[in-house]
Amino acid sequence: MQRAPYSVSKGVKIGVLGGIVGSIVLGLFAELASATMSQEVFYVTIAKKLGLGDASIIGGWTMHFIVGLVAGAVFIGVTAQVKIFTLTNTRKALWVGVLAGIAIWIIVYVPVTWLLVPADLTSTMFAVGSLILHMVYGIVTALVALAVLRKSKTVITEKASLASGKS
Repeated sequence: MQRAPYSVSKGVKIGVLGGIVGSIVLGLFAELASATMSQEVFYVTIAKKLGLGDASIIGGWTMHFIVGLVAGAVFIGVTAQVKIFTLTNTRKALWVGVLAGIAIWIIVYVPVTWLLVPADLTSTMFAVGSLILHMVYGIVTALVALAVLRKSKTVITEKASLASGKS
């Protein structure tokens, strides 16, 4: 089995960054969609259900970022371990990101929603919209990770060239 061009630990670290950026993008789209539908943002509702009270917007965003960075770390860490998912080019990052978004939606979003806000799963528009937003999260996370991996590879190559006396 051929090794990925990056380690699992490097994938986890880069995945944290990608996950935060993906969470920002998903969160902003969720805010826009919620405002359009005159609804409370999902993660704010969850924060209230978990008893975070008056700080629900701050608690909701904090919870959203924590889940996003953990999911990003696991996602990109897995891409280093499973060759078929290794991020090597933009096209691959796009389809791997879509798959990761679907997996995160199924593994995290659906169970949490089923437990705390089950009515949201009965709304086709809400369920499909959240699935699409999670696919966007996966794509953004993968593209950010790929960009950082490419940048770090360039830096490593440049350092190696300088060390060997080549310019």
